[in-house]
Amino acid sequence: MIEHVKDNSSRSKDTILVFIVAACINVILILLIFYQNSLLQNFSYKREELESIEFLDLVLKITYVFRLVLYIVIIVFFVRWFKRAYGNLIRRHQPMEYSENGAAWGFFIPLLNFYRPYKEGKEIFLKTQYAIKELNSSFRIDKDATFVGLWWFLYIGSIFFESFAARVQEKAISAGDIDAFSDANGYVIASKVMTLIAIACALYFIHKISKLETTLRETSSTFSEIDDIGKAME
Repeated sequence: MIEHVKDNSSRSKDTILVFIVAACINVILILLIFYQNSLLQNFSYKREELESIEFLDLVLKITYVFRLVLYIVIIVFFVRWFKRAYGNLIRRHQPMEYSENGAAWGFFIPLLNFYRPYKEGKEIFLKTQYAIKELNSSFRIDKDATFVGLWWFLYIGSIFFESFAARVQEKAISAGDIDAFSDANGYVIASKVMTLIAIACALYFIHKISKLETTLRETSSTFSEIDDIGKAME
């Protein structure tokens, strides 16, 4: 008997919303860095130019702090959504490799967090379809989980690339070389673009799983109604 399957649609919507806000923040950062580069390339050591650059530095710092806080919120919201998606399959008696809490901890345990979220994401994608198939034999299972791997690869890659770009930028600042700093900004912009692509893949992943969850919920509801009718006719 299937019991205590919890609705995950509100968590899905909340997670999508914070990802969209994060995407907007990254676009704003890209535009600010482009503007910073234009100021530096035309810098002639005038007082008003120096004031503009200092003000822009302050705006960038505030934006980065806001983005950091937002990323913490994203982690909390995404893991909550992911955990419930995984846990609902356990509650539907699908044979899962980990426990519901274990699926969440897979994001935080060092070394394991390089590959386990991908395995768990793929498991959610496939097992949700298997659950639908058990209720609707005409449902066609899509075993191509390439998008799950792409999502996780870009997420990990964007973290490393942003770290690399930050180190290049720090070296340029230490050297006090405006041209080197401007070039370093190019790496920072590229890292932000990669982050935007990673966010797009995460949104697609959430959308794909949420759509399957909706199909499973509707199929399960229909199955229950048919079962109730059959019992009433006995």
